[in-house]
Amino acid sequence: MSLVEQRNRFLSFAFASADILVETDPSCRITYTAGAVAALGSSPAGAESDGVGDPLESRIDRTSRPILKALVRRLKPGHRLGPVRITIDGREAQLCGWSLGDDERIRWSISFNAMHAPDDVDPQAFERSAEGAIASARNIGTDLAMSVLRIEAGDDIERLVGPANAEQLRTSVAASCALAIGNDGVARQIDAARTALIHARSVDLAALRDEVAATLKGFDLGEADVRIESVCDAPELEPEIAVQAFLHAINEAADSGKALDVISLQETADRLMHETRKRMTELRTTIAGRVIEPHAQPIVDLETGKVHHYELLLRLPGGRPIEESVGFAESTGLIHEIDYAMTEIAAQFLREDFDRPALAVNLSGKSLTNMAWAKKFLALLADLKIDRSRLMFELTETASVKNIKAANNIIAKIRERGHAVCLDDFGAGAAGFHYLRDFPADVVKIDGSYVRNASRSERDTILLRGMIDLCNALGTETVAEMIESETSAKLMRELGVRYGQGFYFGKPVALKELKDPRINKTRAA
Repeated sequence: MSLVEQRNRFLSFAFASADILVETDPSCRITYTAGAVAALGSSPAGAESDGVGDPLESRIDRTSRPILKALVRRLKPGHRLGPVRITIDGREAQLCGWSLGDDERIRWSISFNAMHAPDDVDPQAFERSAEGAIASARNIGTDLAMSVLRIEAGDDIERLVGPANAEQLRTSVAASCALAIGNDGVARQIDAARTALIHARSVDLAALRDEVAATLKGFDLGEADVRIESVCDAPELEPEIAVQAFLHAINEAADSGKALDVISLQETADRLMHETRKRMTELRTTIAGRVIEPHAQPIVDLETGKVHHYELLLRLPGGRPIEESVGFAESTGLIHEIDYAMTEIAAQFLREDFDRPALAVNLSGKSLTNMAWAKKFLALLADLKIDRSRLMFELTETASVKNIKAANNIIAKIRERGHAVCLDDFGAGAAGFHYLRDFPADVVKIDGSYVRNASRSERDTILLRGMIDLCNALGTETVAEMIESETSAKLMRELGVRYGQGFYFGKPVALKELKDPRINKTRAA
């Protein structure tokens, strides 16, 4: 091996810290590998080897092969491409390509260091990523644009090319978009024909359009039209509002048949901003003025049938639920004010009479990582003159917690002060088994969908039994919610659940009416 060849190989390896270096010829057939080569898996023939002689695409998952092809099309001497996300045997990795230009070989680096959950697992991934991208770009003064790439094929793409080809086409277009906008941009496919992009204004959209058009031609869709419509970022808008306005404007443009333009985006943003400010003011006034009527729903010991405690629920006068407002408060930061207000209300209720029943107050995951709120909240707890075992807290929306360590510091302080902590909605959405690992708790509330379906679905019963057995093995007590019948209550008790909640035991009642637990009797299980 010549000194020049050695230099080229190890310069490429040093250029991008990686687990594996792969060298290919111009047709992407492997000529050399180094590093943790075993992670490349087996060759097409089924034998493990260093991969030399195999096409590189044969060593990566089928769904990632269009990404490799898109990289090769863009490769130019002296330029690095990527990193882009691919999968190898289902394991996520980052791929970079590099050509020095003094020979025909292409060097690839593969790194398994940066793992991300796929967007289809987390439906809100695009919104969160887009907000972060906008905030970061504004901080460093990068001019942003928001674009929508549209493919107009005259008919449904899947009908034109078949399901398998349509999926390959979708992946190819996604790869082209990801490469065009780079690591600082964000892309999301809205439907089969539209992809939303948030990117630097310097991105070459004409080149992207031509590349997608070439891809369509390869799928015998050469007559299809590719259009990219863009609007500039509106720096006066909060990132969250800007993203919401962009997505809303895209859908409005599609429904009306009009092109996406600056006016439609600005009008949408202005309307959203006006509505947001109005709702924030109304909700803040409602909470600050205590123009609310908290209700409480019993949680019963399934063995004795006695009320163990009540969950405190936010209600408007007359008992009207405000779940939509709570969701809005989560997204705008007003949830901190709600959590603090409900804790004050619970504390006052318990302070007035030592014989009143225990209460559980909901705390949002967003509040737990707000340090200013946490300091104020912990000071409130420190001053409480009550039996602390009679006030517990249910943690909600923990999927939104990015700083688990900071949240756990607050949870630990809550428990140190003598308050039990319950994890809400176990088994729902992102609240899986890692939920129990990440957040220490005394009680787990199992999502009601499993409870409701257990009596008529063996599969749900098996899943439910597994959750309960796991919690019991960890020494964590369980609450089953949405119990609506005697049959359901007995099944939960037989499965090992300690507490139950649902209309079978009692509907929420106004907190002011809950002066003595003996007044509000519930049914025994």
